[in-house]
Amino acid sequence: MSKLFFLLVIATAILIAGCSSGSQEKPKALETSALAEKQGAEIEASAKSLPHPGEKVYKQYCQVCHQANGAGVSGVFPPLTPNKYIADKTQLIELVLHGMTGEIEVNGEKYNSLMAPHNHLTDLELANVISYVRSNFGNKLDPVTVEEVAAVRNR
Repeated sequence: MSKLFFLLVIATAILIAGCSSGSQEKPKALETSALAEKQGAEIEASAKSLPHPGEKVYKQYCQVCHQANGAGVSGVFPPLTPNKYIADKTQLIELVLHGMTGEIEVNGEKYNSLMAPHNHLTDLELANVISYVRSNFGNKLDPVTVEEVAAVRNR
C-alpha cells in the first residue's frame, strides 16, 4: 500500500511540474486582417501564374501573324504594342470580328495586308483574346466584356 501511495505522490508531482513549467504567456492569435492580407497576396500570386484566358485563342488564331511577342512583321502585319487601334475598344472589337483590308498606319509604319474576320469565335473567346492583347505586349488597358463584343456583333 505504501508503494502505491508513494507512486501516486510521484505521479502527481510530475503531473503538476509538467503543467506549470514554461511561460505563462498565452499564444498570440494572428490578427484577422493580417491573415486576410496574406491570403489575398497568395491568391493574387497564384492568379498571376495562371495563363490569361485569351492566351490560348491568341496562340491559335493571332500568333502566326502578330508573333508570340505581339511585335508583328514589319511592313506586313502590324504590332499589337500600344497604338490607337488597341486603345479603342469598339474599333478593336470590329477589327477582330469583321477583319480588315486596306492600308493602315501603325506607329508611323504602313501596313496593307488582309486580316481575316474572326466572327466564328464566340463572344467570350473574342472578349478574352482582345482583353489578352489589351493587357500584354506593353498594353495596360481595361479588359473587354462579353457584352461589349455582343453589342458590336449585333449592330
